[in-house]
Amino acid sequence: MIASGSRDSEAFVRLMTGHQGRLFGYLFTLLGDPDAANDVLQETNVVLWRDCREFRPGSNFKAWAFRVAHFQVMAFRQRQIRDRLVFEDEMLEVLASAARETDDAFAARQEKLTDCLGRLAAPHRELIRRRYTDGESLEAIARGRDMTPNAVMQSLFRIRHSLMQCVARFAGGDA
Repeated sequence: MIASGSRDSEAFVRLMTGHQGRLFGYLFTLLGDPDAANDVLQETNVVLWRDCREFRPGSNFKAWAFRVAHFQVMAFRQRQIRDRLVFEDEMLEVLASAARETDDAFAARQEKLTDCLGRLAAPHRELIRRRYTDGESLEAIARGRDMTPNAVMQSLFRIRHSLMQCVARFAGGDA
């Protein structure tokens, strides 16, 4: 993929960086140690970059990256086998499968949340954006909306509750 130009390498880097959090979560689930997960994540990134020509644009990057990460966990375990108690390979496979399912469920909830955010009234979406995307303080939002910080906090509470109910309805198949 890299050989065809910098545009492809930029796209690949965007894919890699866009999946770092999910890869870390997957690795942390398998290893149970954030330091080990970070170490293996770095090793995984090296392999992904080195083997980027094997990735075909349009295919499932997450599945490919998770598979590379899985092999890196197995290599890490081989290096660490004398130092600590490790899971049997069968248990590692069960954990890996559960981590993939958890990630898929997370992705589905993210999609549901995005849809639910789209269903909010524009002023409510704006309030959520200002607080959680822009990181504005309650006081700053209150000044801009001629409200008290407590009123902003209560509005945000109600909006979050509404979003949780919306996502739960989607999860139950009601929406």
